Amino acid sequence: MGKNKLNKVYRLTVTEDSTHREVRSLRFTRLGVVLTGITAFVVVLGSLYALIALTPLRTTIPGYPDAHFRRQAVDNAIKIDSLESALTRWKLYSENLSRVLSGDTTINIDSLLVSENE
Repeated sequence: MGKNKLNKVYRLTVTEDSTHREVRSLRFTRLGVVLTGITAFVVVLGSLYALIALTPLRTTIPGYPDAHFRRQAVDNAIKIDSLESALTRWKLYSENLSRVLSGDTTINIDSLLVSENE
């Protein structure tokens, strides 16, 4: 019974009120209307996605970084890495200096850097 409802043919007729002349006639089934609606919905979504993803319009989305901010993020990551390396060297230097001033034995800085990287 459900299949008959989907394939049953309907007619929509537009007529002129004063003369009852048929202006337009349209035949359709429920299945055709549903498939046309789904297809139109998918086409609209695909078009919107392509419009936003493939054009500079995507930079208007809140939170989307533009090229300047992405480049700045990479530069900041490189700078943080070099600062961490410099901080490690300064810590080793200060520990070695405090040991020298207190009269303890010195630390071989090269061997610590090698063991720290492993």
